[in-house]
Amino acid sequence: MSWRIGIDIGGTFTDVVAFNEEIGSRKALKVRSTPKNPSESFLNGIRSLKDMGIESSDISMVMHGTTVATNAILESKYSEMGLIVTGGYREMLECARQTVPGDFGDIVTWIKPPRVVPLELVREIPGRLDYKGDELRPLDEEAVRKVAREFKEIGVPAIAVSLINSYRNPIHEEKVREIIKDEYPSCYVSISTDVIREYREYERTVSTCLNTGLMPSLSSYVEKLTEQLENTQNQTRFYIMQSSGGLTDSETIKKQPISAVLSGPAAGVVSAAALAKTSDFHNLITLDMGGTSTDICLIENGEPKMLTEGQIDVYNIKTPMVDMTTVGAGGGSIAWLTAGNSLKVGPESAGSDPGPACYGYGGEHPTITDAHLILGRIPTSLADGNVVLKAEASRKVIEEKIASPLNLTVEEAADGIIQIGTENIARGINLVSISRGQDPRMYALYPFGGAGGLHACRSADILKIKRVIVPLLPGLTSAEGLLLTDIRADEVITDVQREDELDITKLQSEFKIVREKSINYLKNEGFNEKNLKILCFMDFRYWGQAFEIRVPVDLPAGGQVSEKIIRDTINKFHHFHLDRYGYSYETKELVEIVNIGATGVGLLNPLQQTEYDSNSRDLNDALVSENKMYVTKNGKSGYYSVPVYDRYKIPVNKPFEGPAIIKQFDSTFVMEPEWTAQVDHLGYIICEKKGGI
Repeated sequence: MSWRIGIDIGGTFTDVVAFNEEIGSRKALKVRSTPKNPSESFLNGIRSLKDMGIESSDISMVMHGTTVATNAILESKYSEMGLIVTGGYREMLECARQTVPGDFGDIVTWIKPPRVVPLELVREIPGRLDYKGDELRPLDEEAVRKVAREFKEIGVPAIAVSLINSYRNPIHEEKVREIIKDEYPSCYVSISTDVIREYREYERTVSTCLNTGLMPSLSSYVEKLTEQLENTQNQTRFYIMQSSGGLTDSETIKKQPISAVLSGPAAGVVSAAALAKTSDFHNLITLDMGGTSTDICLIENGEPKMLTEGQIDVYNIKTPMVDMTTVGAGGGSIAWLTAGNSLKVGPESAGSDPGPACYGYGGEHPTITDAHLILGRIPTSLADGNVVLKAEASRKVIEEKIASPLNLTVEEAADGIIQIGTENIARGINLVSISRGQDPRMYALYPFGGAGGLHACRSADILKIKRVIVPLLPGLTSAEGLLLTDIRADEVITDVQREDELDITKLQSEFKIVREKSINYLKNEGFNEKNLKILCFMDFRYWGQAFEIRVPVDLPAGGQVSEKIIRDTINKFHHFHLDRYGYSYETKELVEIVNIGATGVGLLNPLQQTEYDSNSRDLNDALVSENKMYVTKNGKSGYYSVPVYDRYKIPVNKPFEGPAIIKQFDSTFVMEPEWTAQVDHLGYIICEKKGGI
């Protein structure tokens, strides 16, 4: 047997999906997450597979999505580090950018992000490159040795190196690293040209510092998992999800942990994109709602939107990532009252420890999950019976902390909690759609995560979205997405050239460099010309603009670049700019090339997609019970008798109407009034608002 395993660690549960590459069968399970020691829940998931008949020796490949890097940044739990910069740039992190979030008037109250590295741990060294990468002043190697010894004496465990203009020529940074490793072998060292070889010194330096600070914890975490996997009887390949939506090997993550800051959420987007590419639903809005937060992404024509930089907490970082918005609304989001008795939900979460009050682990605050339980919207047990819920605990905390102070019934308070949480999600959907010129009504909503199905129809109602598509394993979609993901390597070089001053020879050389780096990485991972592909791109802007648009470059099989190809790509940029912003400056402004890059993709064997059959022919076969659920129908709110269906017994192509509850071991889907649904031939629930699409 040959099993491919996907493991996604969330705030509350760790999801495991196993796929047999020989016979095409799937197995899935959930174990409770262990936030204080994430590797424990990972290994518990591997051990639990044995109870399902999967021996460790049968596992050929493990793909992992992790939030270890994300949480370390959000909680400021990255390692202490030193920073080495070019002389005269000691206050670079203090200067930062002049950009102010929100309206410019906020400059009065806005405080710049705290320094990643305190000023007393920043050291300047002599030596300078110009903007072309040519040496103006040689590197003072003795000064570097002195700094390395000083950091060693202080006991700083990690050192970041970010020198001015190094993106044009890494020679000085590479020499600094060599000297540090010679003087201080046990130190973790990260140079900016390894993290991101692009300009914009502040973002490159912040990214390098965060990468450096994450190296000790991520290295320890990955080494622990690798050691356990190596104890199996066969050679298990171990890959970790990157923010870009591709997998990479564990050694790369140890050197570049910053590439995994959106590791977990990206996998779910890959799963949704797979549906969008192979079905009639090409445009989707993903809604990944777990125990702590909700991640939302726009998929257009089968492809998720991508970013070359983004924001994690208060820090702007440069690394390829799926374009998504995170909202502080999850099953564990805490409901609370302001000093003026206004009801708020989130962003603080009860997580898995202690979790919602109904978990019985000591939670003392009302959460979204508690509200759903009181209103009869979820079963009295979760995770296939592993977590038994206590409704009386939920009722007590909502009564004491929300209902009584607001002079509401418990049901009214619980419904208000759910509605506010849903409004928060709807605002997040607006951020990835309306605020970027896209009409959400032209998309289908794709909910997953343990709680996504509980809020999908309500969110769709708010935004007038007419279709909701629920995957077969919504509570394990991110874990399943890991199994659908290919290996990926991204390479970028900054070379600013204006279209009237093109140096084609130089561009040809740079494309050759980024292509060869991507190809060599994939070949080292066992791929060959038949199962890898290289996607090239360029970042453009109009002369005088501050930020760029990425445009794919169509190269022939051999990868040769010609002036015609560059000119054709510039013409495509005009259309991309028009599509994104509603105007272009074609014939009016010169175009500037900023970055040249390549993405190498190692193609894994695709999962077999089999026809779904519940073996049921009548909807009554799927009816488990009738449940009293708090519903608003025809303007009246109250408890109504609602059918509860077993997801896996609902017959294919048999329409049914809401309100209804569809339960399965990994999640629950609540279909609101005025919605109809049917299960398609692949097992997806296709839900549509009455009145048509």
